[in-house]
Amino acid sequence: YQRRVRDTTTVNMSLSDKLGNRFVSKTGNIDYATLTSDASLVALYFSAHWCPPCRRFTPKLADLYNKWVAAGKKIVIVFCSSDKDSHQFDEYYNEMPWYALPFGDDKVKALSTEYGVSGIPWLTVLNKEGKLIENEADNTVNSKGENAVNDWLGKI
Repeated sequence: YQRRVRDTTTVNMSLSDKLGNRFVSKTGNIDYATLTSDASLVALYFSAHWCPPCRRFTPKLADLYNKWVAAGKKIVIVFCSSDKDSHQFDEYYNEMPWYALPFGDDKVKALSTEYGVSGIPWLTVLNKEGKLIENEADNTVNSKGENAVNDWLGKI
């Protein structure tokens, strides 16, 4: 099949095809169009409840995300969980102000493979069309803090 490069890598697919059309939000499930309606950037946050470095990074990212949204920055974050059960997922997602792929969604593994996720936490920033802006962007969050989003927006 032409669109598949290896295993679950889907390089030529659109971002909506890669992510699917169902996302968890704090108010219920939403679709891709709703998720991206006002976004210039889509960040994929690979993380898990059981991961100590993730548990330290998530509050920092959540604080920055809230500041970015309050400042009118056009970014959405999608949690891509590596949690082992739905209870862990629910508990951890309750600490996050953004969206998530549903627990157990096969797209998480495909996305992880595509973006070479080799450890968590891992943040991948894409533009709305799915073009890679920065991989391992968690490093930029740690080094630049609130200004990280401006770097990403400047690359779209």
